[in-house]
Amino acid sequence: MITKPPGWPFLTAISAVGIMLLYWASVPHWYTIEMFLTAVFAGGPLVLIWGVRIGTAALKDESAVSGRLWRWFLPWLIAAGVVVALVADLPFRMRFAVSEPSMEAFSRTVAAGTSPDDSCRWLGLYRVCWADRYFSYEKDGEVPGSAAFSSEEWAIYSNTGFVWLPEGRPEETSDDSYRHLGGSWYGWQGWDKW
Repeated sequence: MITKPPGWPFLTAISAVGIMLLYWASVPHWYTIEMFLTAVFAGGPLVLIWGVRIGTAALKDESAVSGRLWRWFLPWLIAAGVVVALVADLPFRMRFAVSEPSMEAFSRTVAAGTSPDDSCRWLGLYRVCWADRYFSYEKDGEVPGSAAFSSEEWAIYSNTGFVWLPEGRPEETSDDSYRHLGGSWYGWQGWDKW
């Protein structure tokens, strides 16, 4: 068995690590520490297992490796696909593109001052549990016609969200940083209370 290419259990494990990395990259600001720890502590052992298996197979029977080369390197193709998706920021772009219409409709409601209750709701593929107008420290108050809301993730405490600001730019503070997403949208990352 050790001289055979990785099978479905191994490929499933590699894919699960890739899916977790892609999920954590689908928010406005990546969960960098969690992604790093997952890559090292879940991906690292899989790389080690793959190296031991291909090394043992090559020593026992070189034709076992060369005859099924594509099967041996399939885990690396999966990993390369994940890296390309991360570099291109595809997880976030796709999730945001699907969610943007419902997020914009909700933002218009919040901006009009008719903010619904604070219960959690799904806006596209993001779960939102808090929404209000964007607060400007320079203007010392809420910005009319704006909206800010935080997104909540199932796997981890979230300190990220979105700001819809048709005019101007959000203010960077020691606790809050922003990323322009296009149009009136900004990604927000706040203090995570650590």
